[in-house]
Formats: sequence, C-alpha cells, structure tokens
Amino acid sequence: MIALLCGIFMAKAQTFGSVLTLNRNHTVSVSARFHDADDVYLIGSLAVEIKRSNIFTMLKINKVLGKDNKVSLDDEDDSVWTYTSKPLPSDFYTYAFDVDGVDTLDKSNANQVRDVDTWYNWFIIPGGVGDYYADRSNVDHGKVEAVWYPSRLSGLPRRRMMVYTPPRYDRARRYPVLYLLHGSGGDEKSWLTLGRVAQIMDNMIAEHKCQPMIVVMPNEIADRAATPGEDPYNNTPAKGMAIESMFGTVETAFLPEVVNYIDRHYPTLADKAHRAIAGLSLGGMHALYISANNPQSFDYVGLFSAQVDNKFASPDHLRKIRQTGNQVSVLGDLIPALSRKGLGRQAVQIKQYVDSGHVEIYDSLDAKLQQQFAVAPKLYYIAIGSSDFLLKDNNALCAKLAAAHYPYVYNPSEGGHEWSNWRKYLLDFLPRLFKE
Repeated sequence: MIALLCGIFMAKAQTFGSVLTLNRNHTVSVSARFHDADDVYLIGSLAVEIKRSNIFTMLKINKVLGKDNKVSLDDEDDSVWTYTSKPLPSDFYTYAFDVDGVDTLDKSNANQVRDVDTWYNWFIIPGGVGDYYADRSNVDHGKVEAVWYPSRLSGLPRRRMMVYTPPRYDRARRYPVLYLLHGSGGDEKSWLTLGRVAQIMDNMIAEHKCQPMIVVMPNEIADRAATPGEDPYNNTPAKGMAIESMFGTVETAFLPEVVNYIDRHYPTLADKAHRAIAGLSLGGMHALYISANNPQSFDYVGLFSAQVDNKFASPDHLRKIRQTGNQVSVLGDLIPALSRKGLGRQAVQIKQYVDSGHVEIYDSLDAKLQQQFAVAPKLYYIAIGSSDFLLKDNNALCAKLAAAHYPYVYNPSEGGHEWSNWRKYLLDFLPRLFKE
C-alpha cells in the first residue's frame, strides 16, 4: 500500500492521529485513532463516493462498517477506526472526520480546502479524470492573479476577481476569455480550489485539447467583495445561500464592471465570438440571465446544474419581501437594534436589493431568448446530474429551447449537485470553445 499525500504517490509515513492510504487497486483505506470517541464518521466527497459505490444509506465507520479492535497503536485503551473502500473512480476527493459531532481534519495531510464554511483535506486518485486535476511537472503552467477592480455596488467600492492567464502568455497576442462563475456558497476562489481550474487549463492546453484563453472568476455574492477572511468590507463567515445575489444587482454590473475592466487591462479579443460565460448553480443562473440580457456579448454559454428558475424574483415573492422590509423598518424606528442586527437587518438589506431596480433582468425571458437566438450562440450548453435537485427545472428549460427550435447541447450525467460533476462538465465544455 502507498499513502497518498499532496495528490501524488509517496512512501507511507508514520503519523499520529489518522492515515489515509490509496492502494494500487484504487481502494482507499482509513486508519484513524481518536481517544474515547463514541462515534466517528467520514464526511466530504470521499464519504459520498463510498456510499454511492457501496450502496450505503449512511457511512458510519464504527457501526455500519465495524470497529476493528485488533488494531492498536499502543498499550493504552485507545480506539482505532479502520475502513477500506471498494475501488473508487479517478477524481479529486475531499474528506474529514466527524468525531462525536466535531469536524476534525487529518493532520497527516497538509492539503486543505474550504467548501462553504467547512474545511476538508483532499487527495487525488489518478488514472482518469483525476489526472487533469493534478499539478504535472512536465507541462508549462499559467499564472493566477487576484485583481481588485472598482465597483458601484452599494458598500463595495472595490471587488475582487481571480484571473488565469495561460502558459507562455504574451501581451502582444490577443486571447479569448471565459468568464467562469461560482455557486451560492462559493466565491472567486472556488473554481480554483475545488474546481482545479488552473490545473485543468494547464493540462488541457498542454494536450492541445482546448485553446489558450484567459479565465476570469469574479466574486458573484452581492454583499461581498472577496472570499471570507480577505474581504475588507464583510467579515462574516461564508453561508450556503446567497439570496442577496438573486435580485439582478450582480448581473447588471457584470458587463460594465467586470467585462469592461478585463478588456481594458488584458489583451483580449473583445467581441462576442471570443467570449464565453459559464457557471454552476447560482452562477449558472447568472450566466443564463447575463447572456440573455446581452445577446451581442457571448457566443458560448454554459449552464452547469444551473438554478434556472429564480423564484425569489417572482411578483408574489417580491411583494412579500417589500412588505416584510417595510414592517421591519417601521419597527426599527421604535427599536433601532431590530433593523441593525440578525434577520431584521437581512430583511431590510434584501428589500434594498429588490428596490434597486435591477430585478427586471429576470422578466420576459422568452422574448430575450428569442432575441439571443436570432443569431444563435455558437454553443448553448446545459449539463445536469440525474439526482440533482434542479433536474426538473433544467429539463423544463431544455423543453422550452427545443419547442422554439433553439440549438443547444445537453450533457446529462449521473450524480447530483456536486463538484465531481462540475469539474467534469468543465472538462467537456472547454474543448468546444473558440473553434475557428
């Protein structure tokens, strides 16, 4: 057996606490020692894949898989928890332990990544798609820079985006651009850390499977300038829902702020034929409506598990939001703290987003699609998993496009609303871009 660390094979090291081992047949073994623990669980995408491959409804190491009392690290009454999976597919995996309700990282693995508000360790099983997610020493590498740009969003005079430039980047040459958008629990770093975009781009360019391009990853959260911990205006932790980003503010600012900044500061091919926009979940919704409201701007559109139906912008929901916000404001005149903290503050802020005058970008989608497909995009791409909770809405969008005879590419997959799918969708999407 060989321990997997830093995404590559290396000799197994003696560690205290826990060891994760990748075996040559692509099974994964876990040996974890926790003093006096009653319950130990695996969490993260590794647990999801193990459950999927073994058809478990719950992965609980000690009760479902059995506590191995034969393994002892010393003479004390310590608990050692072990498990070996069935062979798993090549991929990028995250994992951590839930020890009596407390999330616990594997201290023997220095690779760590945040997904929303939870930190995980990670590793890569090679021999398939996982090879595109690894840092290869035999290929040229592009560069990633954090770019602050001026913004007119309320309370955010500057916002941040991450920009990937390809290997052998030359400012004397002009490049096409892919704008790649994250989901509601993410930020401008999500596609880099969980999506492995820099590695995917380097490896696909090296294999001549996609065009060299600039990839722009902006922050799509309406009340944030940057990832948590690096945002000068908002020090709250990340959260899974981003309701404030569903009222058109970010989408309306996208072209004048993000696209125009990139075209002014990078050597781009600044036309529709050389621009692509794609996103996952909330980012897919943004890509849908940004492209529909700007039909002359993007020739390639990618919707990955997209939230295509924005119920928050329905007339009934808007009416209720305004009503609640007004009530909180009135009560706030009597009790100021009510509108300054917690749910009261959030209700007032969301009403401000609704009143900003940008929700109309969600109106008349059929008419906007008709205009967008009058000169059809070169690629309109929709990908969704068979167990994704947004499958029904995505199928409805496909039916709408088919009924109007609008050309699109549909990529159905197994699985659900998960990074394993979104990385694969990107691998399928990139070779289709900017074909002359």
